[in-house]
Amino acid sequence: MMYTVLNIGKAGMNAMQNKMDSTADDLANLNTYGYKKKEISFQELMHNQVNNREVILSGNANNGSINMGSKSGIGTINFHQGTIIPSTGDFHMAIEGNGFFGVRDENGNLMLTRNGGFHINSNNTITDDSGYPLDIQLNIPFNQWDSSKVSISVDGRITQKINGEDVHLGTVVLYNPEILDSMTPLGEGRYMPSPNVALYNSINNREAFGNINQYALEASNVETAKAMADMITTQRAYSINAKAIQTTDDIMQFINNIKR
Repeated sequence: MMYTVLNIGKAGMNAMQNKMDSTADDLANLNTYGYKKKEISFQELMHNQVNNREVILSGNANNGSINMGSKSGIGTINFHQGTIIPSTGDFHMAIEGNGFFGVRDENGNLMLTRNGGFHINSNNTITDDSGYPLDIQLNIPFNQWDSSKVSISVDGRITQKINGEDVHLGTVVLYNPEILDSMTPLGEGRYMPSPNVALYNSINNREAFGNINQYALEASNVETAKAMADMITTQRAYSINAKAIQTTDDIMQFINNIKR
């Protein structure tokens, strides 16, 4: 039974450590545009039957058992929209409503993000701060743009005035998976869509997506006060489990000394 108590304490400490790591990650990304906080879930581990040879059971006890502790993990990601804040970048954008920007990695794989901090790169492409290019349906090649005079509409149309007329340069493509929780977090607010889940885009179904605001960015949806309170609560829960292990160890040493 004593070893069971030690295992329960160990499982509790591991669960609290996972929660602490998640909370620390949220706080570290407090100022990361488009970042979405994690929701940690706890799960009870399996139960073991308890009998009279292990503990003294009441006559009214039926099917006595004790679980083996708990475990925690990222249950879901909170995709609630963060605050829209003004910005000065010509290609800074925020989505008000459903949807994600698409960016491509070195191998052309699509990644989704709510971080709209884009800018013109040295090779005349629109990229994020990591150099990943934004997914755009082009009408006119980048090298023919005058990037200082572009206008981005709420539906993602990129235009500029040439000889007094609005010329359609291209359209920002938004994406949204049928099941948000099917995406795999990649870090830095980027997600890999699942190949087994339908992925919709704003080119084929514009009405299902939110509006794009130029000269704006979406702030992280992490609530500082709540994250700090969660950290304090988790630290105390971790300490309680550690104390349970220490107390159990002291009792075992006491019992061993008696036997001698």
